[in-house]
Amino acid sequence: MKVLHVAETLKGGLETYLRTVSGFQKSSPDITQVKFILPGRVDWLGAENTHVVPTARKASALVGYAGQVRRIIESERPAVLHLHSSIAGGVVRAMALLGQIPRGVKIVYCSHGWAFDQTGPAYKKLAYRWIERLLSWRTDAIICISDHETRIAEQFGIQGCRCIPNGIDRLAPAASAEPAQGQPATSAQRKILFVGRLDRQKGIDALLDAYVRVRPNFRLIVVGDSVRNDLQLAQSEQVEFKGWLEKDALDAVYRDCDATIVPSRWEGFGLVAVEAMARSKAVFASDVGGLVDIVAHGRSGRLFSLANIDQVLRDIDGLSDASLRQMGEAGRQIFEEKFTSQRMNTAIVNLYKESVVR
Repeated sequence: MKVLHVAETLKGGLETYLRTVSGFQKSSPDITQVKFILPGRVDWLGAENTHVVPTARKASALVGYAGQVRRIIESERPAVLHLHSSIAGGVVRAMALLGQIPRGVKIVYCSHGWAFDQTGPAYKKLAYRWIERLLSWRTDAIICISDHETRIAEQFGIQGCRCIPNGIDRLAPAASAEPAQGQPATSAQRKILFVGRLDRQKGIDALLDAYVRVRPNFRLIVVGDSVRNDLQLAQSEQVEFKGWLEKDALDAVYRDCDATIVPSRWEGFGLVAVEAMARSKAVFASDVGGLVDIVAHGRSGRLFSLANIDQVLRDIDGLSDASLRQMGEAGRQIFEEKFTSQRMNTAIVNLYKESVVR
C-alpha cells in the first residue's frame, strides 16, 4: 500500500504529528511506500521521500499549488492520500469533486482543528461548516483528533468521521523531586510552564495579564514565540521567555517544571497537555475543545474557564507539592492508556486498510 501525505504548513503540533506518523509508516509491513508533499525540507525525511511545494494561501496562488500537487499524485499513484489541515484538505478534495483525482485513490482527511470551531465571525464559521460538509462527500474517511472534534463534526452533518486521538512517543517518567527531610518545599520555588505560539488562540495574553495582576509566588516559564506579532504582552521580571526550543531542550524544560498551564481560547486537541502528562506533570487547562477530553478534572489537573484564570493562579499557589505530584502521576497513567503514538499510528494504518478494501 502506497501512502502520500499532503500538508501545506509545518508548525508546532502538526510537524510533531507528521514526524511521528512518518517514523511508524516507514517501518510498517502494511505500507510499501510513504511520501510527503510539504512546503519545505525537514530533517526527519530524506529527499527521496519528500516533494516540496511551497505553501499557497492567496487565491491566485492556489491554482498553481493545485497543479503541482495534481502532477505529483498522478506520478506517484498512491493507494491512499492523507490530507492534513484546511488548505491541503480543501484544495485536493475540491480537485477530487471535479474529477481530477483518480477514483481508485482513497482520500483520508484530518483538519487538525476544525476552522468552524475557532473564534471568529458567525458567517465565516457557517461557511466553513458547509464547505467541510460538502467536501466530506468526496472523502473516504475523516480523522478527528479528539472526541470533541468528532462530536461537533457529527452535529453539523459531516460524515465518515473516526476519532483517533493524537499520540506521542513514550518517555521515561520524570523523577519525583521530593523535598529534603526537614526542609518542606515552598511554592516560591515552583516553575509553571507554558508552551506554544504567542498568539490569541493560545491565550498567552490572558495568562500574562493575570500573572501581572495576581503576582503569584511561582515563576512562569514561557516556551514559544510570536508568529503574527498581533498581541501586546504584559511583562514581568518573574516571567522567563525562552523562545522556541529544540526537542532535547524542550524535554529538559518540561521535566524541570512543577506543572503546565494551557490557557487556550480554542483547541482541536491540545498536544501540550499530553506532552506534560507523558512527563508526569499536572496540567491546568482551559475548558475548551479537545482539552476537556485530555485533562481529567481534579485527577490529572484542573479545567478552568479563561474568565477565572486569576483564581487558577491562586489555586496553583495553594496546592501542596504532594498534590501536584499525585496529579502528575495520574496524568502519566492516562497518557499510557489513551495517548501513546503506538495507539494512534496503529489506528491510522488500520483505517487506511479499511478504506482501501471498500
